[in-house]
Amino acid sequence: MEYRGTVLQIGNSSTEALAERFGTPLYVYDASVIRAQVANVRESFGDLPFRPFYAMKANGNLSILRLVREQGFGCDAVSPGEIHLALRAGFTPEEIWFTCSNVSDEDLRAIPDPRIVVNVNSMSEIDRCLALDLQNPIALRVNPDVGAGHHRDVITAGESVKFGIDLGELDAARMLVEDSGRDVVGLHAHIGSGVDTPAPLLGAAARLLQLAESFRRLRWINFGGGLSIPYRPGEAEFPIAEYGAELTRIAAAYLRARNLTAILEPGRYIVASSGLLLARVTTKRVSAGIEWIGVDTGFNHLVRPSKYSAYHHILNATRGSSASLRASWDPSVERDEVVVAGNLCESGDVFTREDGRVATRRIDRVRVGDLLAFCDAGAYGFSMASHYNERLLPAEVMVDGDDVRVIRERQTIGELMRGME
Repeated sequence: MEYRGTVLQIGNSSTEALAERFGTPLYVYDASVIRAQVANVRESFGDLPFRPFYAMKANGNLSILRLVREQGFGCDAVSPGEIHLALRAGFTPEEIWFTCSNVSDEDLRAIPDPRIVVNVNSMSEIDRCLALDLQNPIALRVNPDVGAGHHRDVITAGESVKFGIDLGELDAARMLVEDSGRDVVGLHAHIGSGVDTPAPLLGAAARLLQLAESFRRLRWINFGGGLSIPYRPGEAEFPIAEYGAELTRIAAAYLRARNLTAILEPGRYIVASSGLLLARVTTKRVSAGIEWIGVDTGFNHLVRPSKYSAYHHILNATRGSSASLRASWDPSVERDEVVVAGNLCESGDVFTREDGRVATRRIDRVRVGDLLAFCDAGAYGFSMASHYNERLLPAEVMVDGDDVRVIRERQTIGELMRGME
């Protein structure tokens, strides 16, 4: 991503040209960034006996799934719908794990192939897999009592979380599976999303390696994902090479001695920095001395700022400069101090927030009709979108060098009403 003149480019394409061609709001992804992140994962963990998986909840677009599959990844799915998308994208059943979270019997019956690993989250889910006589391999998701993440609502291990079999129940879980004549084939721990340091990940990994001693027929140890990316100017990249080297140091010999395969399942790390959400400025107003910028999208398309007070760098894609890019941010440049708000009938529909409150953001001078780019929106953007206010879902476009193609068409009013009476 760079500026050519005053217009932001993604890949070899002008964002203004993309917006004119496909309309706004518009999600745009750069395939080269996804490939680069995939290469970082492969290089950093290449000394382990490992298989990279993609946590598709981050972004389940079929074209992105196919791109990741072509790079040799497996797929972590968390619903029957995700399983069917993964199969449609070309993943084989052996390349898919179904990670459960309070699943119903209907969810379990909907698993379309007995070769898909069912990664259970509780004793109750083991009971129901056995009662339904599912023939799928069973893995256990463990709460390793180590949790981390960018917000309290994305910490998925430790105290007071809904995920993972408690350590005190693990032996009972193993015996329940083994008494049914089956084996536990995998152990899994995922401690949270947006983890920015290797220490808690390594702590959870050490716990998994320790627990593995009690499971003699394991095939996989799944160390989870959760790796962060920088969102704010000045934030560092996650030290993935350091994490890979240390995980290799503590795990490689043990894995090889037992003929085990490590799984790592990044989602955000693979796709977040590849994506932009483009929106048109529709309104400028001043209230209580603060300038408000209104755009033609809202938290129905990018909910992270409203839900988590998450920071997404915002650029004027029409009249900006490289000094405003996150990676080359120059704080000395004069900019407008504004609040950026969406088009929903909801006071919380504000993209510039800090600690749950509305905040201003410094952005290059904005005019009505300009194009704004919400950066690093490739993960948990479209995948968390909704129809709130009956607003339509945006189109998605993939840029791959000179090639530009629609990978999801813009929703229509007819499609919105389909199935209603």
